[in-house]
Amino acid sequence: MNFIKNALKNIAAMFISLLVGLLIGEVVIRIFFPQIISPVQFYYDSKIGGMVPVPNQKGFKSHPREYYYEYQNNDIGMRDTRQLNDYKKIPYKILAIGDSFTYGWGVNDNETFCKLVEKKINRDSVAILNAGASGSGTDYALKFFQVRGPELAPKVVLYFYYENDFVDNSENRYFTIQQDSIIPKGINEATNLNAIQKNKLANSKVYNWFASHSHLFNMIRTQVGIMWNKKVKQENQNQQGATPTATAENKSATPSSAPNTPTVTEQPKPENDRFYPTYVYIKALAKNVEQSGGKFYTFFIPSNKSIAEYQKSGTMSHEKVIVDFCKANNIKVYSFKDVIMKHKDPFKAYYFPTDLHWNKAGNQVAAEYLYQVLNQELFSPQNK
Repeated sequence: MNFIKNALKNIAAMFISLLVGLLIGEVVIRIFFPQIISPVQFYYDSKIGGMVPVPNQKGFKSHPREYYYEYQNNDIGMRDTRQLNDYKKIPYKILAIGDSFTYGWGVNDNETFCKLVEKKINRDSVAILNAGASGSGTDYALKFFQVRGPELAPKVVLYFYYENDFVDNSENRYFTIQQDSIIPKGINEATNLNAIQKNKLANSKVYNWFASHSHLFNMIRTQVGIMWNKKVKQENQNQQGATPTATAENKSATPSSAPNTPTVTEQPKPENDRFYPTYVYIKALAKNVEQSGGKFYTFFIPSNKSIAEYQKSGTMSHEKVIVDFCKANNIKVYSFKDVIMKHKDPFKAYYFPTDLHWNKAGNQVAAEYLYQVLNQELFSPQNK
């Protein structure tokens, strides 16, 4: 009996010591190493075959000394309080596709440039649908439009190109580019396993509570996530290396949820050009939108590196590459460069210092420019 009592006392003492240690660790990290706090923000959408903002989620994200913002996603992971069925009642829909800049990383729902433009248009018959998804490239935009385009039925599609998109596109997560064709990929087992695990976390109330409140938990979460993503990436590369490349003989056997994927009849640049996948995806996206009867526009968003380059040399080489390509292929293209560079210190004025996304002022100036473009292209008397 005494043995059991002593064992219980030892267990209780160990538990209290562990609890005190965790509390001390939490306080120390909060004060000296504050972490980014948020619930799980991404969810695997089996229809798209990739990660989207968690559907039907109300959440927040806190970046120490940078921002705190709240967001709401609808039933298909778009940043909106309106649901998919609500969109059917809106006659004129403008679909905005891009990455975290489009989503509005760092600002509240009513402060994103998408929502600000919709307010400026101020018509019940017109809606801007925010399909931004962090870490996505042009291949995601193409896939999203192929999957969601028929049910959303937008009259206009705006693709917002940010400078790291060409890196995302080089990973070819959704398609394989071979010769003149874009071939939809089948399900990757490593990616699928990772997605299932992440979906479990997104659905876990306990995990999300700790992720939304504990700095210690988020420090551990970040490190585990880095190791896990490295493992998944390696497994993904191993599987791709072992998978036979699609050829003319086996293309018809390749699983496809996108029967309308266009064939790129002309290679805009040699395949060894680092922008080649981006060229192919932009051209295919434009063609998909046009085939659906919609209008397509590309917008270039400059990064801090391009701003520094412009301040030194008066040019943005990355912007020139994208703008020149679009013009050469009769794709309507606009750039936020000129409006951003009007400020004497644009990075300080419009971007978060270390997070590098547009702050509230950046979204406002982008919304003003975008409204002017849309008013000219879509709502001026000659275009009615």
